[in-house]
Amino acid sequence: MSRFGSAPKLPPKAPRRPLKTEILWGCEKGGSPRFPSDCETISTRRRSPNPRPLDAFRDAVKNAAERIWVVDEYFLVSDKGVSSDGRILTILDWLHDDLVASDIRILTKQHDEVTEDELELFKDQAEMINHKRGRQPVKCSIQISTRLKQKFDYIHDRFAIVDDELWHFGATVGGFHSSINAASRGWDAEKLGAIDFFEMVWDKCKE
Repeated sequence: MSRFGSAPKLPPKAPRRPLKTEILWGCEKGGSPRFPSDCETISTRRRSPNPRPLDAFRDAVKNAAERIWVVDEYFLVSDKGVSSDGRILTILDWLHDDLVASDIRILTKQHDEVTEDELELFKDQAEMINHKRGRQPVKCSIQISTRLKQKFDYIHDRFAIVDDELWHFGATVGGFHSSINAASRGWDAEKLGAIDFFEMVWDKCKE
């Protein structure tokens, strides 16, 4: 199943904020710059039915000014084998009604747990964002392709591009995974070729 449209026309770019590279570890406090220090916090997260994602990534998405691009086979489903409802509702909360970013694209694979009705929620959210924007010329587009494994089965890692910043994830984008894993941020997505790479893969998944 695939959802494609034309990328929205974007306004001139705002000045780029300085990028600072850092590594963040998933934890129930919303992320930590250090390795976990005791087994109790590790096992608590492992037992959690809905591990807390990284606050820093959530905030980056909520405050994005241009693009939010995700490449992750399992972005929309839980590693716990529970319903995808909670994960999808969390992501939709990040894509709030006052979102400034207009180009939101998610590359993932098809999962039986994710229904057509759940995918339609993203279309509904884009309509709500555009309704809130009123007559503004730049419209929000939220597109999801579930053809990643079918059309481009070459990617192992997971990553996201938020505006011009590349995030690299050891597990699920956003830091949802319950096992010990880390994410790094602060990489220049354009300089490293991540933007061109994403566009290439996106085009392949449209074929």
